[in-house]
Amino acid sequence: MMAKYDWQDPLLFHPPSYQRKLVWLLAALIASLLLWAGLSQLDEVTRGLGKVIPSSQVQVIQSLDGGVIEAILISEGMVVQAGDPLLRIDDTRFRSDLAQREQESLNLSLTRERLKAQLASVSVANGSGPQVWQRQVQIQPQQLQFAQAEQAPELVEQQKAEYRHTLSQLENRIHIEAQAIHKKENELKELATRIQTLSASYQLIMRELEITKPLAERGIVSEVELIKLQRQANDAEGELASLRQLRPSLLLERDEAVLKRSEIALNFISESQSELNEISAQLARLSQANIGAQDKVDRTLIVSPVNGTVKSLKINTLGGVVQPGEALIEIVPSEDQLLVEAHIAPKDIAFLRPGLPATVKVTAYDFTRYGGLSGTVEHISADTITDDEGNSFYLVRIRTDSNRLGKAEEPLPIIPGMITSVDVLTGQKSILAYLLTPLLRAKENALRER
Repeated sequence: MMAKYDWQDPLLFHPPSYQRKLVWLLAALIASLLLWAGLSQLDEVTRGLGKVIPSSQVQVIQSLDGGVIEAILISEGMVVQAGDPLLRIDDTRFRSDLAQREQESLNLSLTRERLKAQLASVSVANGSGPQVWQRQVQIQPQQLQFAQAEQAPELVEQQKAEYRHTLSQLENRIHIEAQAIHKKENELKELATRIQTLSASYQLIMRELEITKPLAERGIVSEVELIKLQRQANDAEGELASLRQLRPSLLLERDEAVLKRSEIALNFISESQSELNEISAQLARLSQANIGAQDKVDRTLIVSPVNGTVKSLKINTLGGVVQPGEALIEIVPSEDQLLVEAHIAPKDIAFLRPGLPATVKVTAYDFTRYGGLSGTVEHISADTITDDEGNSFYLVRIRTDSNRLGKAEEPLPIIPGMITSVDVLTGQKSILAYLLTPLLRAKENALRER
């Protein structure tokens, strides 16, 4: 017969100590696991496949002006750096045009310096009085100094001769007008002398007439003598009036000669200034044209605009003619950064945005050994793209921080076309959240089926 169970057995209320410790240990372990799962974070990533593309488009090298090929300095497949010469076009006609323009610019520059010297050589002051007009126009020849004297001695001598000839002509014209002024002044002096002499004679005649008239009235002097004196007085008075009327016209003629003399100098200054302005404008226009001509000469040496690899060489004939704008060379750029195009499924696109960090794994290199490339999402297509097999995806571009894997001294090159796997970090989630997600999804959908 089974022994009767004693519910008051002390073991029911006081289990052994090792059992209690085991229970507490399990409880602490479970609590620690829950705490660790709740606090530990795992990265949330969106994965996609893609390939490396050039970070800039294939560079098509052209010749703006065309010409005859003089030298081909590269070959297909050659690695070039930015600024490396690729080919050279014969620059004979461009250099000839540039030399002609430079010669014209030099001649204009010398002419400008001569005109400046002409303007500095002539000055005109105000005033036209008898003692002023001689100092009104001043001509002081300048010592011509040309910076290009050694560069073009013949042109410099021509400009000096032109300067001397021009000033000599001006001095001659000024001298002729000065002689005309002197002539009028002499005529004025002679007129003044004649007026003074005639005025004195007239006064004497009038005095003689005053004395003779009473004598004629008393019959001492004949009336004929009185009439002669009266006629002489009238003639002297008329001639004196005529001479006095002549003086204003002589003064006017003298002043006109003085004015003409100053106008000759002023016209010379005005014409020289106008010519100087025109020459300066021509020089400015020609200076811009010279820049274009020099640019044509410089562009005969065609250089690489980027670091990269020569993909194709369109011309191979020395002496061949290149048309303006014709494509000559194609270069695939190799920049310090790579651009990766990845295909992301529509269901994974929700949390992607430009600026998110990403890891690019190149399938050609073992990720566990060589690692991947860090990068940043740069672009997300606005809509899905469908390939030939009917698969839809978003096109995402990631720009990497580097263009190579491996050690700095032994880099592993990455070239366009390599296949990649892309992980875009979209956020973080705790381990507990990962574990509860299936349960929450099951709870949401449980007991709702028909």
